[in-house]
Amino acid sequence: MGQALTKDLMVPDVKLVDLKQKIEGSDVLLVFGVGDGAIYRSLSTWLKKEEGRYLVFIEESEEQFLKAKELPLSKDPKVRVLYRKKGDEKIFQQIAWEFVFLRFAYSVLDSQLKESAQEFFLQLEHYHRGVDLLASDCEDMGLKVLTNAIRNLSALPKSKIGQALEGKCAGLPAIVCGAGPSLNHALPLLSSLKDKAVIIAGGSAVRALNAHGLSPHLYANIDPHPPYRRFIEQDSFEAPFFYQGRFCHALLDRVHSPLIWMPDSGSYPLEAWLAAECGIFTERFDGGWTVSNFCTSLAAHLGCGTVIFVGMDFSCGSDAIYASQIAGEENRDSLVELEKDKLYSKRDWLMSAEWIGAFAKKNPGIQWINATAGGIDLPGIDRRALSEVAEDILSQQWDMEGLVHSLVAEAPKAHVTTEKVADVRKKVKESFEKSLALCDALLKVWEKHYPNSPLEKGEYAVLDHELEQEISNLHFLTPLWNVWKRPILRASFHPLGQHVHRLLFFKKALEMHLPHLRSYT
Repeated sequence: MGQALTKDLMVPDVKLVDLKQKIEGSDVLLVFGVGDGAIYRSLSTWLKKEEGRYLVFIEESEEQFLKAKELPLSKDPKVRVLYRKKGDEKIFQQIAWEFVFLRFAYSVLDSQLKESAQEFFLQLEHYHRGVDLLASDCEDMGLKVLTNAIRNLSALPKSKIGQALEGKCAGLPAIVCGAGPSLNHALPLLSSLKDKAVIIAGGSAVRALNAHGLSPHLYANIDPHPPYRRFIEQDSFEAPFFYQGRFCHALLDRVHSPLIWMPDSGSYPLEAWLAAECGIFTERFDGGWTVSNFCTSLAAHLGCGTVIFVGMDFSCGSDAIYASQIAGEENRDSLVELEKDKLYSKRDWLMSAEWIGAFAKKNPGIQWINATAGGIDLPGIDRRALSEVAEDILSQQWDMEGLVHSLVAEAPKAHVTTEKVADVRKKVKESFEKSLALCDALLKVWEKHYPNSPLEKGEYAVLDHELEQEISNLHFLTPLWNVWKRPILRASFHPLGQHVHRLLFFKKALEMHLPHLRSYT
């Protein structure tokens, strides 16, 4: 994977005459080194052509950085000049969050700095992918995730708690299935392993298994908006279904197999608050970036001693994105080219692969094996042929049907009533309504004292304190603002601007959500 990423991030020299052509499809050009600022002048037309374009200079020399701050380019609101201190990773967070969802291009001022630039930009790209994925839940002001989380409360009275199943599969091997093209090669052998390992699959992988007459022992899904057709076409109706509150509520309603609820991963604070208000108090469950990560974490949670990956390509060629029987060409536009005309991936796939490598490192007591016949490598995990793994490790047979039955029987009920669900929903709606009224009142105070600041006024302080204490603010508005404030404030340089922008942002988010909250309370 490292080699593929390096190819993807080849850093061009800014002196190349075709640099402007290379960055035409980008929003942010990051240049390693500042020099005399001449590159700024040559790129001024590109920079001004579109409002959402930015030029970011990274300087490792403190002396050069201080000189650059005196150049005219440092006064341009579309330019950032940043000092990179060795070992300080805050700069990666700063850039990734300020320019979240924008497309990056990379260049280096001096060819002698290419090695340092390559290292810096590779690390930045890692942060950039991660921040984009974290922020993706909030791209629609969190509407999709919040709607699912609150509507899925209705499923809790008939759900069981998966957190209590820790270690219940101790010693058993697990096969975690992805939906990559290589799954086609594994399917014939997988059919013979149904009694020799716990087969766990999530998302689209289940549809691929079903197409070949195979069902997983455990089924999982966490996607707030999965492909509808792929989901309803699967027929693993008996497999216990592990889900998080963020999963698509319309599809959860169509699941008739035993429901097993798992806690949130921590990226959306309101999920944990909703569970606690319903009387469910559990530690967060690190489900990673994708359903493949979630299934991996689930295998470890259940205590499986060996975890074998199949169909976990995290990449594709030019012919097929997913395993056979899965329509997936509609997603080709989101692919990232790793090797020209040969190897492609997606940002969430790359982060997912890195997460698995890190998770395996944190769980050395588990034997990790990558039996995927293709795709990119999983960091730190040996790759072996599935046939070899089956012969060497998967020799013992188990009563998997009995095991699955025991898992469902031993998982405790959520003990959440429909009355409690209604009460929690009402509490959320009322808090959103009160917060909207407080935002309107605070904005009126601003209008009353304009052009002066009302921040020191008693009436403003009282209203602001009330807003701070609201459920909707603590668990929804402020976390949402922490995601969006950097891009929103990119062009706001007035010291009081962020206060007004924050209130306007809160008002917009509340007005978007309230119609939905009122429709089911």
